[in-house]
Amino acid sequence: MPKMKTILNSIPVIYKKMEGLKSVSFGIYVKTGLRDEKNYKNGISHFLEHMLFKGTKKRTAKDISEEIDFLGGSMNAFTSAETTGYYVTSLGEHLENVIDVLSDMYINSEFLDKEIDREKGVIVEEIKMYEDIPEEKIFDYNSKFVLEGTNYEKTILGTEESVKSITRDNLIEYWNDRYTNDNMVIAIAGDFNIDKIILLLEEKFKDFHRKEKKGEYTKLFNINSGRKEITKTTNQVHLCVNTKGLSYHSEDRYKANMIINVLGGNMSSRLFQKIREEEGLAYSIYSYNSSYTDGGLITTYAGTTKKDFEKVISLIKEEYKKIYDFGITKEELQKAKNQHLASLVISGETTRAKMGTLAGNYLKKGKLFNIDEFTAIIKNINIEDVLLCSKDLFNEKYYSEVILGDI
Repeated sequence: MPKMKTILNSIPVIYKKMEGLKSVSFGIYVKTGLRDEKNYKNGISHFLEHMLFKGTKKRTAKDISEEIDFLGGSMNAFTSAETTGYYVTSLGEHLENVIDVLSDMYINSEFLDKEIDREKGVIVEEIKMYEDIPEEKIFDYNSKFVLEGTNYEKTILGTEESVKSITRDNLIEYWNDRYTNDNMVIAIAGDFNIDKIILLLEEKFKDFHRKEKKGEYTKLFNINSGRKEITKTTNQVHLCVNTKGLSYHSEDRYKANMIINVLGGNMSSRLFQKIREEEGLAYSIYSYNSSYTDGGLITTYAGTTKKDFEKVISLIKEEYKKIYDFGITKEELQKAKNQHLASLVISGETTRAKMGTLAGNYLKKGKLFNIDEFTAIIKNINIEDVLLCSKDLFNEKYYSEVILGDI
């Protein structure tokens, strides 16, 4: 079972001892992202993530990467709609060195003007890169249309204009407001001496005292219905068909995940079998649920031809309507349960995945992840409850479609 300790200045440390493993994963996670940018410039969460790799008071940017690489470690970071994370997986014998580097980055980054100017160019190129990948860009267009008016309508990367306008003062303000003791969690998974690590963390963070400045948020989470077309020269037509989803605070989200698995979650799913295997209309076809603090969205993506995209949309909506009318079968429900439970066990066998699960669950729900509790919830889902959930989520009034391509 995972456990939690709190170091002296109220920073939670979530950890899972995985006896006998040679690797260990250590991460610092912050409950901040796109959702928190209402009073800041779009893309600042992601920009700040980049800047923590660009030098501290005692390490240059090259020193940071050289030190982790020399240890044989793998370092990365991410920014999502609601979370920013920094983590390293390394051999357990190097955990103390890893903590020294990551804590230094988190607390002592300098934000030099020359590094900020250079990184603007890097992020602008990242934005342009995704502009050239329509199967990725479609999701930005989808959010902008379907989630317009919510905290999630903009892009995580920001725009070229917003990124170029971000200043050192903007970054430091956001860093001080959001990277605070009460808005972060440290997560560790592997084989290590927790008492020794707690003492080290208390030493590293002893002078770190920040209180979160509460963000300002749009209260409503409306899902827009209808259709949006974006004309662009592409080899395929890329499309998203959406309906209502659920917040990760909703207990019904587990039932929704069963439905999504049956609908388009694997190679035996309804949409994969119908659109790819039977009709031969798409190579890539899948469904997923975006669960946020404020609400959620269920989306099916497909890439197809100019000639066939309308047919693909119709077939997806037909399956949505079947889900609404009849739900799923008992056999489909059992298969979805088996997939979820197996995935949970398999992913939990690596330190990196376990670390991410511990941190994500704590930041979202404020409690430790309990695999037995999760397993019991999945096993207790019944077919009648799934049908009620289907009626709520797959009502035609929530349907929308966004199409990108040469149409």
